[in-house]
Amino acid sequence: MKLSRVLNRQHIDFMFKKHWLVQGKRVPIDTGVEDVLREKGIPVEDALEFIKEKPGPRERINIVGPYEPQLPLDETHPDYKTRPCLTLTNKTVLLEGIAQAQVLTKTIIAENKLPNKIEELAEITVPKAVHEGVKKAILSSNVFDCEQQKLPKIKDPVRPAYNFPRILGITDRRRNQIITNKLLQLIERCSDFELTQTRYALNDVECKTVFDKDDDLIQFQDVSNILVTSNSPLKHDIMNEKNIPFVEIPDLYPIKHTVTLPPEHFYDEKSIYPIEFNVSRKHPHTTWLHFNRTEVNNIYETPVTDTQIYGRALTHAFTVASAYAKELHGEEVQELPEPIYVNCIQTDGQKYHFGVFELNTLNVDGIEGTKNVWYCKNDVKLYDRSCYFNGMPVLENYNPKVYGYINAFYNS
Repeated sequence: MKLSRVLNRQHIDFMFKKHWLVQGKRVPIDTGVEDVLREKGIPVEDALEFIKEKPGPRERINIVGPYEPQLPLDETHPDYKTRPCLTLTNKTVLLEGIAQAQVLTKTIIAENKLPNKIEELAEITVPKAVHEGVKKAILSSNVFDCEQQKLPKIKDPVRPAYNFPRILGITDRRRNQIITNKLLQLIERCSDFELTQTRYALNDVECKTVFDKDDDLIQFQDVSNILVTSNSPLKHDIMNEKNIPFVEIPDLYPIKHTVTLPPEHFYDEKSIYPIEFNVSRKHPHTTWLHFNRTEVNNIYETPVTDTQIYGRALTHAFTVASAYAKELHGEEVQELPEPIYVNCIQTDGQKYHFGVFELNTLNVDGIEGTKNVWYCKNDVKLYDRSCYFNGMPVLENYNPKVYGYINAFYNS
């Protein structure tokens, strides 16, 4: 249809153009306010002159906002220290894995051995309905959840340049969160009411410990995906150490024990335990650690090995135990009056690594004298496969022993 004057009268474009012409030709009306203000001695300034930039230094205005401005990372920063601190975070692993973790924490290892109390509790028969609940938790985390995110790219070593189609599905972080929370909820439902009233379950709490090791300042920064605390310190029966073949602290020569620990100049020398000591249920009991392959890696971008996964659990348990010990006895404590025990469970959603850390000393120089102890049982598979097969959800080779150990850790 041709745009004519008759049609343009009904069109909003015509009204807008006419209105713009009228408003563009408006002349300010002199109201006489300026004369009245001058008579009263009130200065009047032209608005165009007022907005002109004045010469000289500008005055900084502090704008109140939701976040404090970040300080520049230089020598004027309040956390800057000339002495570097070698740092291990929850996103990285040690190059030599469990062997390097032994040297750093001055720990001997009892492989495939857990305290007697836990082994006895793990053998208790559990009703069939409980195992059905565990199976539903596995399927919920691997099959039934609705998250659809881009999963890591598939790589073929034979054809490294071939691009496979991207797969949408459930991320490893989401999978671990679902199965861990559901298992803990199931155990709390099956445990005595009086026992559950003595426990707290905290999500994603940070721990940090700072210590000296052979003239090097080292800090471990870690996150407990779930930290179960109790109203009394965890106790385990002292095992007959003569019958246990301990793995002694190895010699890493020619590698130094601080390899792959990057130096950091901005840090605080105080250790951090996440719970204030005026809380009744403040004592660490069991810490859950998630191993997400998309998040945890070497600083040199090489694949994470099994021995590095084992070492990650050891350093994590040491971080929680030592941070608690320093909060309990002071930052300068060395030899502890009595051992501190912490249960640790590390999982990628399928494999479980169980450990009990016995902290006896924070004097980790050398390999002589009092040592810490790590009781562990690694690579316990919960299932072999959980996925859709021919349009049906499938769970293969469910292992009931895993729930037995988790239940024993909670009730120990």
